[in-house]
Amino acid sequence: MSAAYPSWGENTVPVVVVDDARFTLEMLRRVLHGTGFTDIRVAASAAEALELLRQRPADVLVADWLMPDVDGLALTRQVRRMDADTSHYTYILLLTAREGAASLDQAFASGVDDFVNKSPDSQELLARIQAAGRIARLQNDLLAAGRELAELRQQGADDDSLAAGLGNRGYVEEQLERLLRHVEGRGGSACVALVRLNDPETLAASHGDRVVAEILAAMGRRLVQSVRPLDRIGTTDGRTFAVLMHHDAPGGCHPNTFRRVERAVNLRAYDTPAGFVNATAAMVLCSLDQQAASARPDPAAVLATAGEWLDEARAAGRILVAPLPAD
Repeated sequence: MSAAYPSWGENTVPVVVVDDARFTLEMLRRVLHGTGFTDIRVAASAAEALELLRQRPADVLVADWLMPDVDGLALTRQVRRMDADTSHYTYILLLTAREGAASLDQAFASGVDDFVNKSPDSQELLARIQAAGRIARLQNDLLAAGRELAELRQQGADDDSLAAGLGNRGYVEEQLERLLRHVEGRGGSACVALVRLNDPETLAASHGDRVVAEILAAMGRRLVQSVRPLDRIGTTDGRTFAVLMHHDAPGGCHPNTFRRVERAVNLRAYDTPAGFVNATAAMVLCSLDQQAASARPDPAAVLATAGEWLDEARAAGRILVAPLPAD
C-alpha cells in the first residue's frame, strides 16, 4: 500500500468501477483496495458494468464519462432504469476532464450524483467515494424501511383508501388530522408540503397523456424514496402530492429541510416511453406548531391555504412557505 493513500479501515460498501482504459481501471482498483475497500468489482465497458449490477447491485458506481459505444451518461440512464425496477439506489460518480455549468447540467439531468476530475492519484476522488458509500447505505436503508411500511399500510387499507400505492385526498386529510393531534399533545411541529407537477397540459400536448401519467408515477416514487419511512405521502387532485412530516422542534419545517425532496423531483429528467423528459414541480410548505395545532384547524383548510400559493411558488422557482389558514 502506498504511503500516499492512508487506509480508512475496512469498507464493505460494494463498488463497481468501469473504465475502458485498463491501466486506469487497475490503478483505481488498487487504490480503493489499499484504502480499505473490500468489495470492488471492475468492468472494462458499460455493458460489462450493467451485467455486474444485474448479478448483484452496488452502492457506488464509478464510471468514466467518455467511453466507446456507451458513455457514462448513457450508462447512468440505464442504471437509473434498473434502480427504478429494483427499488435500489446506486450513487453514480463520473470521472471526467470536463468542466463548466453546461457539463454539470448535462450530467445531473441524466441522473449523475457527482463527478470529479479523472485522476487515479486524487485524494478528492477517494474522499467522495467514501462519502458516496455512506449516502447510498442510508438511502437504501430508507428504501428498505419504506417498502416494509408500504406493505403494512397496504395490508390494512381497502382499495379506495390507497391509489397507486399512495393515499388519496381522504387519506391525506385523515393523516393530517392525526398529525395535528399528535403535535397538539406532544409538541414539535406539523409540516405539510404540497408538490404539484408544473404544466401538465403542455407536457401532454407535446408527449401525450401516457407520458404525463408516467411522470406523475415516477414523481410519486421519487418522493417516497426521498422522505423518512414514517412520513406520509398522498395525492390531492391527481397532479398534486401532499407530504406530511412531524418535526420535534417547532421550527423544523423550513425550505432547507426539503432541499433533498426538491432535488429528487426537479433535478433529473424523467424516463418515459417518449424518452427522457424534463419536468418540474412547484413546492409550498405550511408549518403548524403546538399552539396552531391546538386551535384545531380543519385539514381541508390547511391544504387549501397551501394550495393557493402553488402558482406563486411556480413563478418564483423556489420553495415557498404559506401562512397559516385564517380562523
